[in-house]
Amino acid sequence: MDPTPGPDLRPLRYDQAGLRGRIARVLVDQPTDEIDWFVDLPAGTATVVIVDDTPNAHHTLRVHPVGDPDRVVLVAYDRLGLV
Repeated sequence: MDPTPGPDLRPLRYDQAGLRGRIARVLVDQPTDEIDWFVDLPAGTATVVIVDDTPNAHHTLRVHPVGDPDRVVLVAYDRLGLV
């Protein structure tokens, strides 16, 4: 995937609020957490739901694949773009 958000996506800011429940696109092929460990999302997951209201102190957000709220993972905020 292209790491640059397209015209229909907006990059997230590290201090952004109001994100809980918003839909985001995964901007990379293999999303990672704050220490660049790959997260446990199903291969090819392109769209996720944001669980947190704002990125935490480690600049990650809890997200889950659309339709799978039981699979929550931490993803670095800059690996996501708001739809």
